Amino acid sequence: MELADGREVMAKPRGRLEIVQARAEKDWLKEDKLVFAHHVSVGDQVVLSEPEAGQPVIEELKPRETWLLRRSGGRYRRRPQCVVANADQLAVVVAPNPEVRLNVVDRYFLAAIQGGLEPMLVVNKIDLDPKLPESLQLTAYRDQGYGVFFTAALNGQGLPQLAERLAGKLTAFCGHSGVGKSTILSALTGVKLKTLEVRPDTLKGRQATETSRIYHLPGGGLVVDTPGVREFGLIHLTWLDVHEYFADIATLAQECAYRDCTHTVEPECAVQRAVKAGQLAAARLLSFQKLRKESEVGKYEL
Repeated sequence: MELADGREVMAKPRGRLEIVQARAEKDWLKEDKLVFAHHVSVGDQVVLSEPEAGQPVIEELKPRETWLLRRSGGRYRRRPQCVVANADQLAVVVAPNPEVRLNVVDRYFLAAIQGGLEPMLVVNKIDLDPKLPESLQLTAYRDQGYGVFFTAALNGQGLPQLAERLAGKLTAFCGHSGVGKSTILSALTGVKLKTLEVRPDTLKGRQATETSRIYHLPGGGLVVDTPGVREFGLIHLTWLDVHEYFADIATLAQECAYRDCTHTVEPECAVQRAVKAGQLAAARLLSFQKLRKESEVGKYEL
């Protein structure tokens, strides 16, 4: 971890901190206070003690102002994992290779909003497909007020505009393996980060970043490179979360013939009519339907 004076040290939490936390993890939302599966995350502010000999010890974990949560895997799957703490923004990176999956983008955006982060979308590798900005139908994100940036990290296209948005803030970079997060951050920070090519046979990314780490930007600000993921499980997703996030679909739904319209097979559905007219991306409606179903059945809720 990095100290206030810029020094980097290795530190571990005192044992009693882990015991106290473990007792409370049975209920991750306890007395309106979040309890996390992993006690110290990148971006956390901590209090250290420095013994005369040996490793510094984490004595206290300061309250988090913001957080990005995802569902943990394995035997910890019922506990939320904090991907990054105290960040200002979340940059979700996608690319045409591997394929762009807007439902994953929406999952990240929802998690960011729940945790108090401002999400933005970074579409990388546009040099591979010049028509990508139009083909993705990303108008809805801009209309909702989210930043959308198009970059080609290898030739620097779009990076100055992205750098302006990052200045003076702590921004976490997330997305699938192989979309170019580390390549973008190498160009922005001047630090050579490890990168791996996408597998040519499957067009799937390979994970180059194994642990999250903070880097300084030359013009001020901090960025976090996080490991790539294949899925992103949401925590405590509610119908209201989905309704507020997809405000454009909620507005269209007011014109549907049926109040309980599912926007699938009902006649006189204003949402389906907007899709057919090209006013709403079909992929956005599909993402809405998936997330609404999860909120209803509680698939990703405790």
